[in-house]
Amino acid sequence: MIFASLTPRRPGRLVWLSVLLPLGLTLLAGCSPTRELVKPTPLTQIDNRLPPKVLWKASAGAAQKDGLKRIAPVISKERVFVADAQGHVTAYDLKTGQRLWTAALDMPLSVGGGASADQVIFGSDTGAVVALATDSGKTLWHAQVPSAVEAAPSVGEHDAVVRSKDGSVSLLDNQDGRIIWTVNHKEPVMTLQGQSRALLFPDAVALGFDDGEFAVLSRADGRALWKNQVALPTGRTEIDRMVDIDSTPIFADGFFYVASYQGRITAISARGGQTLWSRKFSSFTDMTLDAHALYATDASGIVWALDRRTGEPLWRQPALAWRGVTGPVLNHGELVVGDQEGYLHVLDPQTGTIIGRLRLDGALIDPMRSEEGVVAAVTRAGDLVVFQLP
Repeated sequence: MIFASLTPRRPGRLVWLSVLLPLGLTLLAGCSPTRELVKPTPLTQIDNRLPPKVLWKASAGAAQKDGLKRIAPVISKERVFVADAQGHVTAYDLKTGQRLWTAALDMPLSVGGGASADQVIFGSDTGAVVALATDSGKTLWHAQVPSAVEAAPSVGEHDAVVRSKDGSVSLLDNQDGRIIWTVNHKEPVMTLQGQSRALLFPDAVALGFDDGEFAVLSRADGRALWKNQVALPTGRTEIDRMVDIDSTPIFADGFFYVASYQGRITAISARGGQTLWSRKFSSFTDMTLDAHALYATDASGIVWALDRRTGEPLWRQPALAWRGVTGPVLNHGELVVGDQEGYLHVLDPQTGTIIGRLRLDGALIDPMRSEEGVVAAVTRAGDLVVFQLP
């Protein structure tokens, strides 16, 4: 199923604001030839020897019934922060589930926040940005960026990166919300709903754009240090030419791992941006990795393990195809993904075999967050669930 909206960006132009693929693939009439709806793969019986263990559950606010909303949790300093589409924010103790504070931002949200030890920052559908103190929920400052915020802000000790729907990237001072610099990037005519989070480094900001370009910018002034065109738009229609980098890139051992929709998955050297390897791939969910493999869910819901050195497939798990599968997270050495029917699935990272399963109430929202030995997930029913593997 696709949820889609076409809205004028400027006179004479249309932008594809959202394409979500939880259960199959259909397209708007008039945009492209109709494609047959693909049914989700039925689940089969497994040896459920490692089911996830729920530690606690709490409210994440109002249910996220709108499939365009992806308000995921954020974890910082043994606290987990959740919000709903109306801007109600709640902080919980990550270990106990005790509610610490609530705050009302009074602004519409489509994505979750980003946090440092001291601040949690949310960006709204109107371009408003608000910072709250992590220990109390007190409002610290307000700011305004050029357009709607469609990626969770990336928050450092002194500044934060906020991305806008129009392609602009802004660096904000964490003391007062002052915009230090803004750089613009031309967006394609049609894009997927949402954007990937930026990665922060002491002197640089790394991020992927909706035209398939990955760039490293100077943290001081926003100028491009280097760029790598991960995927090139191809095809006859604007839909066929969408190559958004919506999956948050990963950095490890001197390399960036970047995936695009209808494009490629690529390993890029941080020194100069040279490509180590690249292979055809389509993904819009977050990835994870360990010492040997990169784990990713493709656009059809198949979970893959790729060799980090070469990009060659180590295994693929097709049993969850077309089930609206989230990106994988690691917990206690095992992989976990969620789906649109509310199931958590545990995969053996060596073989891809499904070795555990648990059903929750409501579809799982991507991304799930794995930190401090636990995983925090939000469901479309409005639940925050914190769990771990035995």
